[in-house]
Amino acid sequence: MKVLYDHQSFSGAKYGGIARYFYDLMYNLKFHQHVDVDLALLFSNNHYLQNADIKKVIPFSFFLGYAKTNMMFSHINRFNSALKIARQDFDVFHPTYFKDYFQPFLGKKPFVITHHDVIPEKFSTQYASLDGFDKPQKQKILDKAAKIIAVSENTKQDLLEIFSVAPEKIEVIYHSTHFATYQITPGFDIITPEKYLLYIGNRENYKNFDFFVKAITPLLKKDKDLYLVCGGNGSFSDLEQKMFAELKVGEKIIHQEIENDDVLYRLYQKAIGFVYPSLYEGFGIPILEAFACGCPVALSDCSCFPEVAQDAALYFKPDDEEQILYQIEQLVNNAELRFDLIKKGYLRLKDFSPEITAQKTLEVYKSVVKKA
Repeated sequence: MKVLYDHQSFSGAKYGGIARYFYDLMYNLKFHQHVDVDLALLFSNNHYLQNADIKKVIPFSFFLGYAKTNMMFSHINRFNSALKIARQDFDVFHPTYFKDYFQPFLGKKPFVITHHDVIPEKFSTQYASLDGFDKPQKQKILDKAAKIIAVSENTKQDLLEIFSVAPEKIEVIYHSTHFATYQITPGFDIITPEKYLLYIGNRENYKNFDFFVKAITPLLKKDKDLYLVCGGNGSFSDLEQKMFAELKVGEKIIHQEIENDDVLYRLYQKAIGFVYPSLYEGFGIPILEAFACGCPVALSDCSCFPEVAQDAALYFKPDDEEQILYQIEQLVNNAELRFDLIKKGYLRLKDFSPEITAQKTLEVYKSVVKKA
């Protein structure tokens, strides 16, 4: 069987959960399931493709500025993807995002789409930057897809609620993490505070970061040794720094760039706990990353989080400052609790291996090829 993937999630993204998902999927299909995978991509700075084990790509510099250069190479990659699709040299096509450029070239070949979350649709009225303008376009693709992969039961129910989709068309296949078998470079380390809580990724909108910081401010002030380390997504904005200053915790909150997986792995490994206060997520790969690194986890009690983590995490209502503070204090001050969460995290992680994700996805591919 030959599976073709397109450029969409790799053209302009150096990192990112969706690109990571597709890279891990292609890697495990190729090397563990012996599937012929092809990525229709020419130009990319994507970190996950640097080893060229999936696809040798050409890196580029931003000679026209970031946005214009990305746009130019995205158009080139799209043209290349269209050519690959038109040649019909594959059994099933799996677009890596929801742009529908491929429809005129696909012919009768089946395609599968992965739906990660409905965050734009759920939060478009609450946050102006999440406009959800492409809902009709998504509906068209969902209509024409042979199968839809939802990354959690929660996401499946959201799809059924927000879009017009037949339940039998959706297959739930969980994400996984390569950290489950990751080998950090021997001797590698980073400088961090001795005692810190870890926050990873985007800090805007539904991520609930500002509310979380305000909730734990009393603890940061009370415990002179405790810090909050925020990994990735760029340095703090002027507004964030102003908020930290007003709360008088500016010296207790640190930003850490994540240049590679070694840095991210070590951040989890050294943290006293990982906190994920989002109002909503489609799955939450950082939960699995924390499990794999032996890092205790505290989560919002909403969306997919209880489904993913089950009893291997502490939970709090994301809009309740007192409850957030109470649960984080428990995490910080109770070593026995942390040890118990770490053990449960390792056990829960066994249900989310990259091999399982690849095997179940391959079953979906085979089912749509058989019907084609």
